[in-house]
Amino acid sequence: MKAFIGRRILKTGVSVFCTALICHLLHLPPTFAVITAIVTTEPTAADSLKKGLIRLPAAAMGASFAVGTFFFFGQSALSYALVAMFTIIACSKLKLDTGTLVATLTAVAMLPDASEHLIIDFLTRISTTSIGILVSSFVNFFILPPKFGPLLVQKVEQLFKEAADHFAEMVDGHLEEKPENSDLNQRFSAYHSLHEELTKAYQLARFQHDEWQYRRSTAFERRSFDYLQKKLDYLQLLLIHFGKMYHLRVNRPISREEKEKIQRSVSSVREVMHDHYHQLTTAHLSTNNVIKQLSEKQARQNCFVSQLCHELLSVNTVLQELSLITTDEHRFSLQETRYPSYIFTKANSLF
Repeated sequence: MKAFIGRRILKTGVSVFCTALICHLLHLPPTFAVITAIVTTEPTAADSLKKGLIRLPAAAMGASFAVGTFFFFGQSALSYALVAMFTIIACSKLKLDTGTLVATLTAVAMLPDASEHLIIDFLTRISTTSIGILVSSFVNFFILPPKFGPLLVQKVEQLFKEAADHFAEMVDGHLEEKPENSDLNQRFSAYHSLHEELTKAYQLARFQHDEWQYRRSTAFERRSFDYLQKKLDYLQLLLIHFGKMYHLRVNRPISREEKEKIQRSVSSVREVMHDHYHQLTTAHLSTNNVIKQLSEKQARQNCFVSQLCHELLSVNTVLQELSLITTDEHRFSLQETRYPSYIFTKANSLF
């Protein structure tokens, strides 16, 4: 079921159930309270608390606009337009941007049910909106707190593998000397997608740091996230070098010997990036030495092979640093039993 129902989906269901139940017990209309509970469920408890404090006054302001507009214009098309415009402008001016959606929905949805008892309508709408916001914040904080560690580990592993595969395909396209426009758009699309996924991974790390403002954490948890953040930083460096390779153009024929040396190096880099521990084997170091020799040989020529060898050497420098911090972190994780077990799999221990 985990593949279909995540923690956030389950929390949304619990929030909706509790909100509807409270509204029925208090004899209040549950529809808009449920909608509010759905749109205010956040990925972190920190976001729920921060945004909840903004959404409550924003919703009250939106309801106030609805009351005033109904008093002057009734249930007309102009009322809907004015309510929406006034609410959005006020939220923007008062820097209540995160509450704009809930405030506007509150104001617009209040008009169809408005009656001559405007004060009662106002209090009813504010009550149901407040119930939805408070329940979703409570559920998000106390029930099924988010666990971003395993998610981030999975995301980092996936990104390294995808980056390695795209890197190998890109260099292979250069070496095969395919027409420039044949798969150039596809390459750039894949490269752009990797950057977007990297941004999402950084966001997961930020979510966890936000959660620690309200929850206890151990020094080992914080250290493990610092390690994952470093891996993301190294991946970002790798993507920069890959991006430079995307723009290289073949300006002279490549010999068969040069192709074989470069292909072996690319294959070795791909294996290191796929490896959970990023181990540098003897074969990889030997291949890197071959690229150094090829780079020195082509140093005086500003050709494709020379530029590509330079970037490959830079990539290997990043991988050496990545391998070093991974080995140190893994050794530390084996020495400390309280270190999070999801960072390194015990089955493939190095030591």
